[in-house]
Amino acid sequence: MKRLAALVILCAMSIALFGCGKKDSGSGKVRDDDDKPKATAAAAEDTADDAGVGFKQTGGKVVFTVDKDIELTQNAWLGFLPGTKGYKNEEDADEYDVLYAYIENPEKKASEDFLFQFDNESVDALDDGDYIIVLCDDDDGGKVMLYFPAVLNGSNVKCDFDKIVIN
Repeated sequence: MKRLAALVILCAMSIALFGCGKKDSGSGKVRDDDDKPKATAAAAEDTADDAGVGFKQTGGKVVFTVDKDIELTQNAWLGFLPGTKGYKNEEDADEYDVLYAYIENPEKKASEDFLFQFDNESVDALDDGDYIIVLCDDDDGGKVMLYFPAVLNGSNVKCDFDKIVIN
């Protein structure tokens, strides 16, 4: 009887230790906060699903993806602007950008997202601190589609998708 009680207690403790975790609302999947992507220079991924923006930093590149369904022209651009001020139109954003990239894959397939890439060296050349990253739909009088804050530390980019603004 003592063996049976010990076995039951051991099983209950095992379930308590290994079976507990944070549940992802509605999906029933266990979510561990340590598995959440972080923005580091080695390898990082993050997304703003509602806005259709993704971010990945790996190897020598800082890569942003924009959902294929967002309407952008061939000369759309994504850029870094110093400070924390948001922008409404492309002319204002264009005046203050310190680093920008045009669509990397203008000949993309309809099923592919838009791609904007920066070399780590070009990001590292910027001063450390607060930036706003803007996405403009056109380089000739277009509009700022969205913007969000980011903090630069060397070539490390930390995006704050919780504060994304969609125009």
